[in-house]
Amino acid sequence: MMNEKKCAITARGMLSDPVRALMTYDVCRKGQLLLGAVLMAVFYALVMKLGAAMDGVAVIAAVGVLGAAILTAFAWGALSGKQPMMVLLCLAAMSMLAVGAHLAMLDITPGRYPNLLKPMLDDMWNYELVTAMAWEDGSWSGVYLIVMALVSRLESFSQLYALKLFDMICQCLAAGAVLRLALLRGAKTTGAMAAMFCAVLAPTMLMNAGVWAQCDATFAMLTLWGLVLLLGGRPMLGCVLWGAALGTKLQSAFLFPLLIVLFMENRVQLRHLLALILAAFLSQIAIVLDGQGVMSMITRYALQLDDARWGTVGLADCAPGVYGLMRIASVREFSGMGLYFGIACALLTVMALLRSRKPLTNDTLMMAALLLGCGLPLVLPQMNARSLYLAIMLAFACAGNARRVMAAGLLEFVSICSHMLAIFGGEVIPMIPMSLLAIGAAVLVLLELLPLIGAGRRGEAQEA
Repeated sequence: MMNEKKCAITARGMLSDPVRALMTYDVCRKGQLLLGAVLMAVFYALVMKLGAAMDGVAVIAAVGVLGAAILTAFAWGALSGKQPMMVLLCLAAMSMLAVGAHLAMLDITPGRYPNLLKPMLDDMWNYELVTAMAWEDGSWSGVYLIVMALVSRLESFSQLYALKLFDMICQCLAAGAVLRLALLRGAKTTGAMAAMFCAVLAPTMLMNAGVWAQCDATFAMLTLWGLVLLLGGRPMLGCVLWGAALGTKLQSAFLFPLLIVLFMENRVQLRHLLALILAAFLSQIAIVLDGQGVMSMITRYALQLDDARWGTVGLADCAPGVYGLMRIASVREFSGMGLYFGIACALLTVMALLRSRKPLTNDTLMMAALLLGCGLPLVLPQMNARSLYLAIMLAFACAGNARRVMAAGLLEFVSICSHMLAIFGGEVIPMIPMSLLAIGAAVLVLLELLPLIGAGRRGEAQEA
């Protein structure tokens, strides 16, 4: 009787106010799949219409649909059971808006493309694929070289578009990892979705790829999903992804001190760490296959650091931190001190986590990861304007109260200023105040972490 009465009410509503009734209609899972397919088809047609003048618009539209589908799938997947039509449409529209913002920047040609990327891609095209993946100039790392070598094979599609579209897909996947991390630490669904969309729509994320044609989303995506799997009880896959991240960019190692904690907590075994090393090796195996030898692969990052050490750039090259507080800070005088200081800070964080008498929850480990991600770039040498990229995504995932939101906002603002200085040469604020803001953000993160690892001990002391 109740079902019949409900159906009668619904039918009456459809006749009297069909639009409102449709928007409030609860769509089941199968209905969501059908609705998603229809919306993606509409988005494809829209991109085809708006980008009709662009070369390869069909490919652009297809990749755009893939990115929008990824974001929509993560957003809808976080919801449980039936959902009102209006909620699903709003989330899908946000996903399309995020992807559309990236697609709108495809035609922007950064200065580094004709000066660095285009000549490199042209030279790669003249060699076999394996040789191109083992490129020696510039000491590039393995996964980046794989992407560049594959892009160099494109002849009928813009290579600049290909780089930006690849980064956009990686950024959508990284945003999905941000959502999963937020849920793992106990965030509400609405907050987790907000974190995901911030991770793909923040100015830093848009400028990094859309304006600068960088692919930092690649290593961030691998690192964040590795953290999701490690915290979610799948250490083997998590370590494999962290190994691939290490083969992509050295900055992924900022979070590696957590492996010590996870190992001591019996959440990571020795075989998982060996899998990490193997994944890092395999991601750069082309260097060995090209005949350069294992030592050449192992020392690839050492060559990068050596190039920065003896280059003409200063220690604070558009990057905020303790060296930005110094009027003169050269690599030669301070790089050794900075490296040891960074290692000491990482070990202090590990020690504090291991001495905590409170259970190390996912929230605690994520805050520790954020502290490492935003603190180490402030004291380590050879950092650049993109050094806070991973920390910003972690900050969005961790934002759960006013202090954490403030820390995320400070990190994003500092990163925007650094990007503006590096890309356009425009100083939004001087380096000293910018460095102080970055240090302040790290202090806020530390203040959030301390109660998570120290409150339990004080409580036990009072009970004793």
